[in-house]
Amino acid sequence: MFIRMSVASMLALAAGFAQAATLAQPITVTLNAPGGLWDGTSVTAPGPITESDVLAPESSLLPGDSSVIGGEFLLPSEFISLVGTEIRLRVAQGASDGGTGYLGAAGVPATFTFSGLAVAGQNIVGLTLGFNDGFGASGTVGIANLPALTASNWIRLTASDTVAVNLDGLRFLDRGNGESNNFADIRIALQTAPVPEPETWALVLGGLLAAGLLRRRTTA
Repeated sequence: MFIRMSVASMLALAAGFAQAATLAQPITVTLNAPGGLWDGTSVTAPGPITESDVLAPESSLLPGDSSVIGGEFLLPSEFISLVGTEIRLRVAQGASDGGTGYLGAAGVPATFTFSGLAVAGQNIVGLTLGFNDGFGASGTVGIANLPALTASNWIRLTASDTVAVNLDGLRFLDRGNGESNNFADIRIALQTAPVPEPETWALVLGGLLAAGLLRRRTTA
């Protein structure tokens, strides 16, 4: 029993859950709108549009700030923030059809892309998504087609350090306060696992070897 518990403890040490952390470096936030911008009736800015900003950990892109995306594209209620190992963003309705106003083209969707994601001593292994902005009686997110978006994998890891969010597929619920007040709050939490140190692997392998030898002696 002692050997079994020791091996389990060492395996947990090598592959346990990551502790609270922050991003290790600034990331690049990119807006891609291959089809440009439209207001629900006509195109107001032709595509393709590709703009990027560098965003430091624990900071934000805000409407009207000195960044390209914040200063030129974010609507008054929108923001993009890095908090710990989470990407938090508010996306608002920008067109009369209930969408964001960002257009894809030729099968390529409009996206926000977050690249260069890194957590010290950790591998990024997945995402946990959260949608809750207090809308309506249930307090859930103000997205009309969330099940369909979820089925289409609209927020995803496209590489080990990159997250993409599909923008042109979003349709917002009407909050009854005008188009500009229809929005959705989204939290994207990075799931991480520790990168084992060489000493940790040696400890694990040594424990497994000792357990195997004891087992052979017991059954001999």
